[in-house]
Amino acid sequence: MVAETDLHLRAARARGPVLASATYLSEPGSLAHLTHTAERWGITLEEPYADVYPGNLVYRCALRDGTPAVIKTEPDRVPDDEFLPGLDALLLYGGRGMVRVLEAARDERVVLMERVVPGETLWEVPFDDALRALASVMTKLRAVPPTGHSFPEARSYDRAWPNHRRLYGGAGPIDADLFEIGERLFIELCVSSAAPVVLHGDLHYGNVLSSDREGWLAIDPKGVVGEPCYEVGDVFRNRVDELYESPDPVRAMRRRVETVADLTGFDRERVRGWALAQAVLSEVWTADNPARASHVDLRAARLLHSIGPFG
Repeated sequence: MVAETDLHLRAARARGPVLASATYLSEPGSLAHLTHTAERWGITLEEPYADVYPGNLVYRCALRDGTPAVIKTEPDRVPDDEFLPGLDALLLYGGRGMVRVLEAARDERVVLMERVVPGETLWEVPFDDALRALASVMTKLRAVPPTGHSFPEARSYDRAWPNHRRLYGGAGPIDADLFEIGERLFIELCVSSAAPVVLHGDLHYGNVLSSDREGWLAIDPKGVVGEPCYEVGDVFRNRVDELYESPDPVRAMRRRVETVADLTGFDRERVRGWALAQAVLSEVWTADNPARASHVDLRAARLLHSIGPFG
């Protein structure tokens, strides 16, 4: 599910030469499976969304009665597949705080969703309004993980640091102090976490859309289990340029932390800690691919570190 506007993510055309492969077309997550499933459901495919994650296919479509909807499929990205956990999160919330699922075909890896209208993202919304919108969604995502669930655990992400050390022999291209601080904070916060809930896991400004149905709705969840405060991380790793354009970037970041804490009821130092740990984690994940790394995450981490602990 994506907005009518561009998501400002790492965009790539979903259609391209790769779709000409007969092998690709025959696999779950392919255009063939998407088309077949749409026909079975009586769905009329319309224009594809161009700016989606590489390999994903997302189309505008219409139901039998003409109601606008969105249909999506993704290839299986083992071992870190996000489609099925994301689908399970959508189904668990049933339209509360997230886009509503209309139909799903797990084996074909196809999901049919309501089209969020008007569907504007938060990238260009005045910043304080954007924070209020994000917080309004965040506070609705408090579902207890079902018994026997298969959602990934946020705490398992701590393996990124030892994996990085094996690759680089140390911090590599990441500031050594931030690398160590990020790991320590991440482990400490996991150990002291509150009762876990099912989180969105990727709640940035492009994944929350304006909705006539519920004010603001989240799209494209990863489906991750962790304490509620974990969800704040993406708020601080995005729209970072605006902080550096202010007269006092550190003060501006401090205000962002305070505002998010006030809107959500989370402890200020815990908000800062999760934001800093996840900013470093995100940089660790991208460090093995210099073409992807923009160091935006490190810029955010430096500001969050400069704030210092809240008393």
